Amino acid sequence: MERAVVRHDVNRGGQLPVKPTIITSFDPDKDVLVIDEPELSRKDLVFEQDGQDTLIRLADSFMILASLENVNAIDLDPVPFLKKFYKALQENNIEQVLSFLADDVLWEMGGPQDLIPWSGAWEGKAGVSQFFRLQKEGLAFEKLNPTRFIAQGNTVAVVMEGSGETKSGHAFSGGVVHWIIIKNGQISQLQCYRDTFPIIEALQGGRPFTVNASINGTAHYTNKSVTSPRTTDSIVFDETVFDTAPATVKSARAMYAALQGLKSEDVRKAFAPNVVWHMFGPRDIIAWSGERIGPIAAVESAKQIIETMRFDHFKAVRMIYQDNVAAVLIDEPGVSKATGIPFHTSVVHIVVVNEDGKVASIQNHVNTAEIVEAFLGGRPYTVT
Repeated sequence: MERAVVRHDVNRGGQLPVKPTIITSFDPDKDVLVIDEPELSRKDLVFEQDGQDTLIRLADSFMILASLENVNAIDLDPVPFLKKFYKALQENNIEQVLSFLADDVLWEMGGPQDLIPWSGAWEGKAGVSQFFRLQKEGLAFEKLNPTRFIAQGNTVAVVMEGSGETKSGHAFSGGVVHWIIIKNGQISQLQCYRDTFPIIEALQGGRPFTVNASINGTAHYTNKSVTSPRTTDSIVFDETVFDTAPATVKSARAMYAALQGLKSEDVRKAFAPNVVWHMFGPRDIIAWSGERIGPIAAVESAKQIIETMRFDHFKAVRMIYQDNVAAVLIDEPGVSKATGIPFHTSVVHIVVVNEDGKVASIQNHVNTAEIVEAFLGGRPYTVT
């Protein structure tokens, strides 16, 4: 745990407070509330807005544990708020969608901006409105169906199934992750992580298609790195978490260590026998993409990654976790070994750990649009 993180203790010695602990300086971005009751969990708490303050009480009683002054309850418990946000998004109620956003919101989506005009960074509600206007010009519709919310404090990774259709009737689909930061009860930042190559293929009318050089130059937007001084949830029930990584984090770290060495014995220890390894991307162009089952198949895919690409760095920018699932944000600039053409992409790994502490599945939400371009020798390139 970094020293910048401030710990606020609700109680000591296993005794719940008779009177609520008043906390006057809690920062939802980086502080941690320590409730010294290892038998409790977030499911046992209720977060209530009381004017400008947040009251935290036990769900099965009227006992108030703490009062956090000038803190919005949504910053501590954002998932119910986000479920309403996605309902508005699914109903295509853009005016209501905008009401969930901070005035200075930063909305990002990676991708080639000349081919997908709504990719890039959009600032403020006016910028997000422009995002949706440009998206509407290119697509007949898009559906995002949330399947999992991984929440850690005011940061949430929302895992979704995405699908849509262009104005010309060409369909696309693929997994999507939104990395969201909540501040003062509103969405302060939203980053969209998805493979945009299927969207490009659909916008080009399907295969075969050729992508020519852009008159204004090619600009592939890459989501900016998001970091935090806090590596735990904003509320913890056992102080040992500051010194000992939770089981889910340990398993994810063991997986990355095993993949670096690619030793069969280490990989078998890290992965479940029937692990599902899913790397997004067009498999006929990118050999390591697709779904594989089992540790050996996963290693084959990992070896193909090393054989075809050289990374400037493979940096895990941030990991958040909830229960047995971790979301890992990774920055990946590199170069195609075959063509020497560089690429830069950002990735979210969704890692699920089983009861035995082994990785049961990993989904690599990587944007392969610029990787495909690099593999095919740069523009102009043709996909058959």
